[in-house]
Amino acid sequence: MSGFEQNAAVHNELAADYDAHLSGNPHNALARKAFVELVARHVHEASTLLDFGCGTGLDALEYARRGYRVLAYDNSPGMLAKLEHRCQSEIASGAISPCSVGYSSFLDCFPQAPAPQAVVSNFGVLNSIPDLASLFDTFAQRLAPPGWMIVSILNPIHWKELKTFRLKTFRWWRSGHPHIYATEPYTTYLHFVPAVRRAARAFQLVGRANAGALVRYDAAAQRMWWGETTGRLRRVIWRTPAHRLLGHFVFLVFRRDP
Repeated sequence: MSGFEQNAAVHNELAADYDAHLSGNPHNALARKAFVELVARHVHEASTLLDFGCGTGLDALEYARRGYRVLAYDNSPGMLAKLEHRCQSEIASGAISPCSVGYSSFLDCFPQAPAPQAVVSNFGVLNSIPDLASLFDTFAQRLAPPGWMIVSILNPIHWKELKTFRLKTFRWWRSGHPHIYATEPYTTYLHFVPAVRRAARAFQLVGRANAGALVRYDAAAQRMWWGETTGRLRRVIWRTPAHRLLGHFVFLVFRRDP
């Protein structure tokens, strides 16, 4: 069984309890809300979004309610079945169009009509993919202008991971190759931000955030906060590079070069 098939099989089994599993951690709800708000700040509400790795449809439903048309893709039929149950009226109206095919087939049949203006991918879906360059090249070729790509990845330098930090990890960071983080129940890769930027060679990185108990988004023109921001120590931390050790996820906002 290939890595992608293994991933789909595991999520087929998890589908029934997946939402309950996520809701058990309050930081997940904060990260989901912050990610959706980040998309809304960049992508016009009448746009078509490709929700890559849509899971059970929690994000897709919220996007549809905000006025987006959503192309919802997941390689797990079990997860997509949950989305179809949750989003019945939105699917009937055409606000959400579900799709579940194998990953390799998806790259060949990336939706072209209508071409989405943005790809969004939440909750570390990209950490299941070892070769991001091929995926990002496909997005760059087929996105309609302006071509946004807004994604979340697992934070490879989260402070808890520093307990097991080794020179080998630093070498992987320098090499640009994905670092295998776990093999069970399916293979998960750590992608360091510099490597993701190199893979997104047709895009510009225009913003990033670290998402967890606290979320901060930095961009040239604005600063946005989510979560608890009181306390002198926390504010000091967020003004230094130390904030990159916080949060289980990293949000990255890319725009395709003209």
